[in-house]
Amino acid sequence: MDRKPIRYDADTWLCIRNDPAHPKAIIRRFRDVKRGDVYLVIKWDVDPAKQVLMASAATLERANELVRYDPTPTGRERFAGYPDFAGEARGKP
Repeated sequence: MDRKPIRYDADTWLCIRNDPAHPKAIIRRFRDVKRGDVYLVIKWDVDPAKQVLMASAATLERANELVRYDPTPTGRERFAGYPDFAGEARGKP
């Protein structure tokens, strides 16, 4: 289930995933004269100092695809950048 990002302003979108009250990530568009538009995926936090650049993409659609849902007890796969499931060692299934 992919959700479309919510447009905040001309160059910023908010990505909502598991928690409907807080964004999972921010996508910011930057205009690059040589490469065209670049979309930066930033992990959202209330404190701007804790926001972290997670990825970049050439299109808004691809940037949105890079924002994953959190693992749930129903068995979704884990993915890079998020904690391992309780009791598992890093790098092991």
